[in-house]
Amino acid sequence: MGNVCRSLAILIAVASAGCPGPEKSVKKSQTRLDLAKDFLSKRQLEAAENEANKSIALNPSNDEAYNVRGLVSMLRAIETQRTLEIDACLTGVDAEATRKDLDRFLQNADIDFKKATVVAPDYGEAWSNRGVVANLMEEYPTAVTYLTKALENPIRLMSPGLSRSHLAWALFHQQKYVDAAKELRTVRQFDPNMCVATYRLGRVYFAREEWDKAAELFETVSNDPSCGSQEASLYLMKTRMQQGLVDDARRARDACLKISPQSCAASKCRADGGALGQGHP
Repeated sequence: MGNVCRSLAILIAVASAGCPGPEKSVKKSQTRLDLAKDFLSKRQLEAAENEANKSIALNPSNDEAYNVRGLVSMLRAIETQRTLEIDACLTGVDAEATRKDLDRFLQNADIDFKKATVVAPDYGEAWSNRGVVANLMEEYPTAVTYLTKALENPIRLMSPGLSRSHLAWALFHQQKYVDAAKELRTVRQFDPNMCVATYRLGRVYFAREEWDKAAELFETVSNDPSCGSQEASLYLMKTRMQQGLVDDARRARDACLKISPQSCAASKCRADGGALGQGHP
């Protein structure tokens, strides 16, 4: 019998000797994946998606390629949500159409993150990304399941603290305030300056009507330019109003309105803070 590899090579007109075995495809797939990651880091989403598709075609078991392609869809969803809520607070038919796009991007992201976890059940980052998508889709019990799975597989998890913050957010939305606070305090033990964890712990205290604790955390985030959190200023205003500190509430409202004047958060600042007046000249 002749050499099978050589016969196959002749039949498919391969120029090089021998069979292009799985190892060669894996290497090519990795090269495409590296290109996809580079494009993704530059927010060149179409190019990143194209390279991820090529990577998967070369090696359908490339779990990272599925994760990267999922991130492309998730970033598109986040950009769509920004259009919906931040750049312009859309309403009516415009909002409805944009939400349909948002849902489609999130569904596509989850499909790819799921494929990544099927290929590699210990892929903590893909589980975490599924949890983020579930939070964005307001499927909070599902988010808890995925984010718990992510934390159980920390070896391939980029930021356990951020994943734990997402877990706490899912718990918060189920009114499990004690559990949410516990997770967020754990995060802040190791990273006291994490904007996401600080703001979300403030929201827990706000929901529990612990005004002083909430105000301290919202003020920390609001005063940190690196956080850029309009919601922190909104909730700082709300908290100061509960405390009866009118001047402080006005300052928080004004800070809120400066960040993104056309956003939904700004609309809430105007509506909720309208009774505060303009303050002293």
